[in-house]
Amino acid sequence: MERHLSILSKFGLIFYLLIVHLFAAIYVYENFWKSLLPKEVISENYITDPTEIALVPTPQPIPSIYPSETPPPELAQQPETSATSQNSDSLMIPVAGIKREQLQDTFTASRSEGRVHNAIDIIAPLGTPVLAIADGEIAKFFDSQRGGITIYQRSADQHFIYYYGHLQKRADNLREGDFVKQGTIIGYVGDTGNSGAGNYHLHFSISVPTDPQRIFDAEEINPFPLLKDALESQ
Repeated sequence: MERHLSILSKFGLIFYLLIVHLFAAIYVYENFWKSLLPKEVISENYITDPTEIALVPTPQPIPSIYPSETPPPELAQQPETSATSQNSDSLMIPVAGIKREQLQDTFTASRSEGRVHNAIDIIAPLGTPVLAIADGEIAKFFDSQRGGITIYQRSADQHFIYYYGHLQKRADNLREGDFVKQGTIIGYVGDTGNSGAGNYHLHFSISVPTDPQRIFDAEEINPFPLLKDALESQ
């Protein structure tokens, strides 16, 4: 019995000593060793103020997948590039002395090789002055077997190309790149090209280019309705 008590007392003593050493180690770590270890540096960027009001961006509206009945203002205000945007009040009949009632609509008339005319013929005597239909730039001089002596004029807003064909000649002082005013004499009525000898007239067309610099790549529109209300030269 005494032997058992002696063994228990030894274990108790050992347990007591372990507890004492454990607390002693914790005390030494907290008061001495912890102060010697490198401290973690916390950036100011990671410190937040709980009273700070965060700026939350205003949510943008979700675009509708359904088309709007009213076009956006920036689209509604864009100028049209169709025939209806050419104001006939701003045009002049491009042959001197010709009245509106003398004009004939030959836009859809048939021509050789199955072609459609896509222009109007304005009949006038040989040498009658051909006038600039509107303000614009003389884009190109072009001579061909079909059109004869011709002039391409680009409108001031670059939305239209005016074509004058079968000319007797161009005005002597006219040059490519010139900006001419409406009514300026740019040429004279003739019968060059495939017009036919003695068939004096101006072959005139208006076209809408996809690119103002590509004058040959354009869609013709009928000039007759526009010239019915155009200005007459004096």
